[in-house]
Amino acid sequence: MYNVVRTAQLRAAGLTSPLVKEAQSCCLTKLSFGVYTIVRRCAEPRHARIRTLITDDEWIQRNDDRRQGSLADDPEFAVLMGKIRISSYPHFRAEDVLIGVSSAVFHNLPLYRPHLNRIVVAHPSARHRGPLLTRVARTVPVGDTVTIGKLILTSPARAALELIPQMGESAALAALDTVVRQAVFGSDNAADAAARFGYPPDIADRSQQVIDTILRPTAERMTTHRSRAIRLVDQVSALSESYAESRGRHNFLILRIEGFEPQVVVWDGDRFVARVDFMHREAKVIVLIDGVSKYVDHGFALMKKETEQQNRLTALGYTVIRVNFQEVLDLEAFATKLFGQCPALRSFVTR
Repeated sequence: MYNVVRTAQLRAAGLTSPLVKEAQSCCLTKLSFGVYTIVRRCAEPRHARIRTLITDDEWIQRNDDRRQGSLADDPEFAVLMGKIRISSYPHFRAEDVLIGVSSAVFHNLPLYRPHLNRIVVAHPSARHRGPLLTRVARTVPVGDTVTIGKLILTSPARAALELIPQMGESAALAALDTVVRQAVFGSDNAADAAARFGYPPDIADRSQQVIDTILRPTAERMTTHRSRAIRLVDQVSALSESYAESRGRHNFLILRIEGFEPQVVVWDGDRFVARVDFMHREAKVIVLIDGVSKYVDHGFALMKKETEQQNRLTALGYTVIRVNFQEVLDLEAFATKLFGQCPALRSFVTR
């Protein structure tokens, strides 16, 4: 899978160390010490024996398709490479448990530009920091671990909470929102279907059950950042439909603006107008958050539809504030747009 090979395999195939080093600028990518992935079926005669070790032609094709770009241009590919690097690491100990970002990527939790060049594991007694792996002395309860393939890692809820010190509370909340949505609806596809066709009337009760039975007990078992984890669990919502919406909701919390509700349906009499990301009923303010690839994915038709909806909402007396992805990530830019377009929101800031 992914043409992962080890130094011993390359030597057994007759390749010398200088030849392996040379191939790293051609058809081999180094994953960790003594582990490589074959990414290209090159025509170099000296690399013919490397070609005999190729078992995954789809991986070769995928690398060929993106050869002109960098990992920064293809975040999904960068995450995949991170997963391959972690899963192929050859020096895990028997009691190592992947934690934080190193665990979250395998649960497909939303992460914005995660740092995957370093693997982080917990071990009951050992500490270590090497070029690629950090091992912290920490015992993870068995109930907070899962096994995926040959890897032992923290559960989705635990991994999300472990993001607090690694990526911050905003990133952790976005991951926790996804954990709740996955638990409530059973899968990301089912959650997406609910977002398109409408949420069930008992969504609040089902979400609270997941929070009370899964998230809060997990937070209470944390040995580091426990109070922050418990506090953050109280802010989780199954109605955040994207990473950007979760970050936007956390911005409201940081700015202490009370009164915004997620996923509110707006009617004009008996005519449906729109379901909006956030509404402040008292201030008559609607906040719409655009994800990182929203219009790239859905094109001009969606842009036209949303413009028409915004015009109708404005006609109904709402102040509509549209926030882009970069503004969501920049708290000061977010606050400037909100208070700049609707100064009355300052009346709802708690002290």
